[in-house]
Amino acid sequence: MVKIDKEVEVLEYSVVKMGSRVISMHETLQRLYVSKDRAQALELIKADSFINNMEEEINDIAISVFALLSPVASDLRRVITAIKIASELERIGDYAKNIASYIIRNDSINPTVEAYIIQMEEKMVEMLKAAMLCYEEKDVDMAFDIPERDKEIDLLIEECYQTLEENADQQSLRIMLRGSQILRSIERAGDHTINICEHVIYCVKGQHYDFGKP
Repeated sequence: MVKIDKEVEVLEYSVVKMGSRVISMHETLQRLYVSKDRAQALELIKADSFINNMEEEINDIAISVFALLSPVASDLRRVITAIKIASELERIGDYAKNIASYIIRNDSINPTVEAYIIQMEEKMVEMLKAAMLCYEEKDVDMAFDIPERDKEIDLLIEECYQTLEENADQQSLRIMLRGSQILRSIERAGDHTINICEHVIYCVKGQHYDFGKP
């Protein structure tokens, strides 16, 4: 049992470390929205390969645990949770990479849209930090509380679209279409963060819980 405990702890530590790297990517985005620094955006895009490698390493550790150590039910849940959260983090990292690519391709973002983007990104990063702390501490109460914050992101994106629609001419519609890629990427990153909370609940309680996000 000592051996499997140690291996599962290594697995979970690797997931927490991966989460820190993904959080760092989105914190870099917060600066990029202001600076539009294309060199920094390129560095962020390169960082995504490290995230992909970390997911592969986590999967390899999990396979070793399954194959060699015959985990019991509680350990199985911890291993399965680690695999699932690593997958969620990989997708959240992809969204950061995609947004950085968008910033490189586009000289500017409409100020109205950009203001909403900055607010949404800040709330998403706060959610992700909380979700990873929730995972690290196996805090089920926090896992139930965090998804409520996602409603603030949903409200912001709807408010942004409503603001643009109120001035719906051809120019504002083009602005909406250009900015929607970033808005939706942040929204989806928030959805994957909610999934992390669902996985924590499963890990601790052995129950599948669906917060109703697509």
